[in-house]
Amino acid sequence: MKRLLIFLSAIVIIFTSVVAQRRITPVTPSTPSNQTAKKPTSTTDEVDLSRMAHYHDDNGNIVLVDTVTGVEWVDTTAMRRPGYVYPRLNGVTVGVDIWDPVMRALGQKFGGASVMGEVSFHNRFAPVFEFGLSTTKDTPEAMNFTYTSPLAPYFKIGLNYNFLYNNNSDYQLYALARYGFTHFSYSLTDVTVDDAYWGEQVPVDFPARNVTAGYYELGLGVKVKIVGHLSMGWMAKFHGILHQTKSTTGEPMVIPGYGKNKGSITGGFLIMYTFDVNKRP
Repeated sequence: MKRLLIFLSAIVIIFTSVVAQRRITPVTPSTPSNQTAKKPTSTTDEVDLSRMAHYHDDNGNIVLVDTVTGVEWVDTTAMRRPGYVYPRLNGVTVGVDIWDPVMRALGQKFGGASVMGEVSFHNRFAPVFEFGLSTTKDTPEAMNFTYTSPLAPYFKIGLNYNFLYNNNSDYQLYALARYGFTHFSYSLTDVTVDDAYWGEQVPVDFPARNVTAGYYELGLGVKVKIVGHLSMGWMAKFHGILHQTKSTTGEPMVIPGYGKNKGSITGGFLIMYTFDVNKRP
């Protein structure tokens, strides 16, 4: 009988110990409902979240830590979606597209420069905004006029889709889509016209025309790390005109941010700097 009592007492002690170890600290009214207990190491019934530090666990969740009691809580508002290695907001990138300056150095007669910004979600989707300035002055070979367009702005909005979204964010292969918009003016000068009466060529200038144009871009791009947060990227783009103002002097030869009106292929060369947000540990 004595041995039975000792055995039952031992079972009660072991069971009580196991239950105590597995007990989860309840969420109290002072605790936000979007935070749930994870691995409490204290039996304290209330936790002051203002004293908590945080870290990322192996599953990519943000875990709040009470530095006094040692209790840990998973912040479900910042949990990463299943199938994603990176959190919802994981980076902000700014950059400069130097494609046009490089091409102008090689003899291109139009272009300028642009700056861009993008916000990365799950290292997969990245809305992009671009702003640039462009100018043109060109006398096409074997033609009898000079085409001039003063400095004009252009804007682009769109989206990048990274195919390598669960890999290292410093290296990307992505598809891109853009809508571009610009309002600019152009003029034709030094136009030579044959005078049938005098049998001479007479110079004629056409007044400036204002044009509003919209276009699309579709393509592929790559991004590679140079050093630290600095990276570079290349883009190959197919594009087309969606709409533009009609003119009595014909279509503009060059459209800011687009290039030659009749062209269908262009490119981009980016220098970028990325600010990490909720970077994967």
